[in-house]
Amino acid sequence: MQSKTSNFDVIVVGGGSNSLTAAAFLAKIGKKVLVLEKNAECGGGVVSMSPAPGFINDPHAVAMVTAVANPVIANDELELQSKFGLEWVWADTPFSTVFDDGTGLQTHHDLDRSCESIARFSHKDAETYRKFVTECREFLPLLLKGFYTPPLPFGGFIALLEQSAKGRRLVTAMLESCADAVEMFESPELKMHILKWAGELMVHPETKGTGIVPYLLMGMSHDFRMGAVVGGTGNLARALERCVLHHGGEIRVNSEVVKIDISGGRATGVTLKSGEKLQARDAVVANIHPWDLKEFLGDGIDSELAAVARKVKLSSHGAINQQIALSEPPIWKAGAEYAPSMLVECMQRDMNGMRQKFDEYKYGRMTRDHLSPLIAVQSNHDKTRAPAGMATLYLYHFAPLELEKGGLQGWDGIKEEVGGWVFDEMCKYTTNIDRSKILGWHIETPLDHHRHSKMMRNGDIFGIGTFTSQFFGRRPIPELAQYKVPGLDGFYLAGPTQHPGGTVTLGGRATAMKMMMDWKTDLRSAFKVI
Repeated sequence: MQSKTSNFDVIVVGGGSNSLTAAAFLAKIGKKVLVLEKNAECGGGVVSMSPAPGFINDPHAVAMVTAVANPVIANDELELQSKFGLEWVWADTPFSTVFDDGTGLQTHHDLDRSCESIARFSHKDAETYRKFVTECREFLPLLLKGFYTPPLPFGGFIALLEQSAKGRRLVTAMLESCADAVEMFESPELKMHILKWAGELMVHPETKGTGIVPYLLMGMSHDFRMGAVVGGTGNLARALERCVLHHGGEIRVNSEVVKIDISGGRATGVTLKSGEKLQARDAVVANIHPWDLKEFLGDGIDSELAAVARKVKLSSHGAINQQIALSEPPIWKAGAEYAPSMLVECMQRDMNGMRQKFDEYKYGRMTRDHLSPLIAVQSNHDKTRAPAGMATLYLYHFAPLELEKGGLQGWDGIKEEVGGWVFDEMCKYTTNIDRSKILGWHIETPLDHHRHSKMMRNGDIFGIGTFTSQFFGRRPIPELAQYKVPGLDGFYLAGPTQHPGGTVTLGGRATAMKMMMDWKTDLRSAFKVI
């Protein structure tokens, strides 16, 4: 076994977008940082790939709004946009639904246009939606204020909200379900449009404790434009890497950490799979799933606490995700106005069918009934993605994490069949696409996601479920919500299993802020918004 006294202040375990963000802030304040990534490239869920020569697709994160609201992007705190080459394309229409009868509904960044779309189904709902979005936008600053910083203890957060009528309304929403929240509307089409979108949080929208989701989605959609990264989502990871390197940090890929080294109640470094040991003077930051803390920390974590962390719940469902190169872009039967949408949901106009599909996932069933693909054609917005006249297709569908027959491993036996179902269903909503238009096809199931990242346990692309019991100051559990393990100094957690959670949030900002607070470092040296 090799041992090395290394010249690093901080070692960061994992090169996903959250840990890279933490590394970039720490390097910015002058810390000598080393990032260790087990895969051949950094990024985690922020990566790109090519299903055919000349095409650039995103197998995980594809369109972002939560990251865009983070001061890392909104205020360019790390100069990713002004100095390190990050570019965006912005959507005026972030999300649309096309129904099987040729009708459709659109959420535009512009509230008036959104209400006009809703009025096709219900004038009353258009006005109700306008009032609801106005309320969401009033709530949003309160929610976002603590979204990208270390969270308040959950009890204190609730107590703070309970002091005002507006806050009490938010508490009620947190205890209700998404389905409860949309009962204010009369048209099934608008309810389906919102509920399916809310399901992208990987939680059944009828689950109690999800009622806050529509407030976040609608508020963000009308206050921030949805963005996609020019040249592929992987370029966000490349910009973060350039920032780390610019500030004197170091990044090593193909370097899997298997153990956090601990001495005298303090994290002192890491052991790699190769046997090499590296030391850190100030801290180790790690992207470790709650289920794996005992494996990595050993006696550095109390056994009872590790057992509690091992009981953290995964999301209600996962996804089968396909990256396809097409000879031409889809033309929607619902009309040309749907082509500029960043995301398009294809749905049968059947509320109960949609609800039953969500129910199937919890029983491990994946059937051909009531399929509802989600599509992004990034080449419609970013011409660097595909050769002229051709198209990239991001084709996504919810799926059970573990199959009723075959479990997680069972996905290898059916992924091409299920992928074909989803593609064929999507074709029904277009006038011009069938399998003859496919130039390249790449399919990933929950099992493939599990293999890609230890954080995507059993294919959970959010790491763990986004339930009220695992949200804000309770994520993943209250004892770990401040990015630290009780009784262990010099060790911090970063990743989607910490606040603010899954999706691309660049949540390592909060981890870095917590570390600087512990070190009594002036936060203004790193952050523009505190």
